[in-house]
Amino acid sequence: MVQLLSTLHTLAPQGSFPFYVLGKQYWTEKSIKNTEGLTLIFLHAVGLHKETWEVTIAHLLGLDEASPQPKIRDVFSIESPNHGESAALNKEAVEKHYGDSWPTRVIAEAAYTFLSAGPSQGAKIDFRKRKLVGIGHSIGAAALFLTRDISPQIPFLSVIGVEPGISVKGLQDTDVSSQMLTAYTWLRRDVWSSRKSAKKDLEASPVHATWDPRVLDLYVKHGLKTHHAAKYAAPFSFNGVTTCVTKDQEAACYRSDHLVVDAMEAYTHMTQELPVHVIFGSVHDVGNPELQALLSDKKAGRRPASISYIEGAGHLVVQQQPEAVAEVINGLLPAPPVQARL
Repeated sequence: MVQLLSTLHTLAPQGSFPFYVLGKQYWTEKSIKNTEGLTLIFLHAVGLHKETWEVTIAHLLGLDEASPQPKIRDVFSIESPNHGESAALNKEAVEKHYGDSWPTRVIAEAAYTFLSAGPSQGAKIDFRKRKLVGIGHSIGAAALFLTRDISPQIPFLSVIGVEPGISVKGLQDTDVSSQMLTAYTWLRRDVWSSRKSAKKDLEASPVHATWDPRVLDLYVKHGLKTHHAAKYAAPFSFNGVTTCVTKDQEAACYRSDHLVVDAMEAYTHMTQELPVHVIFGSVHDVGNPELQALLSDKKAGRRPASISYIEGAGHLVVQQQPEAVAEVINGLLPAPPVQARL
């Protein structure tokens, strides 16, 4: 395992975009010297946080370093403004501007705003000069596709969607998946007496028991926060923990029509414009084969560059088999284009 180095970048609200955007940059001592290498942009799924990718990122950078021709310079994981540690920074703005709704386009706008902030703020990098590859999981993939609709477009060399959270509106299979995810959100436990108690409970849950232990540890550390009732004086204080993203906001993510209309349309166009790779888990726990087949429907103009499957994993493949995800991504990364030198 390589020594993963990281730093947090915070972009303050910009113009008409009212949210703080947090992005965590990862690199190794060797990769950062590869100034002609790729910069990978990761977006996470609903209910998670930017650090959920760390096991995948570390393994991916390790694979890259072992290659005779390393491709990667660095990695950025950008957080949805209502998730992870971003949720506390944006609590009032989320309530003011969106209430109990959360359009997927907001995540796309957050990523776009972070990547277009320029060299004087946020990450203080001119990403237009970087060789970018976008990688998104579930709603994160949908958000990446939706960045296509913002002008000027982010110059991605390619995009990789892991279990993309997109579909077509009005299909019974789509409605069944949406109902299942919504019910799970409202029924899941979201308060514990401590992080230790939370970890023990999550390890025994049907969903989280399938996760890689390292990813679960990251969730307990970054996906939970001190309960807001800790602010009250004794004897009315409660010093437990709760999820960073509220149930209201998590459920709102699934109600966005952008997942079943706009993102599918953007994906369709994007597959015609640049290499778009799709990675699925072999276990159909959320999307069935019929829904997955929609993403390669050539009659509808959907032409992904490749479709890969990871055995023994489902929709949360990034959490269940993070290293397998890294290995597939490693095989899909393009060679950085060589710039002509005079």
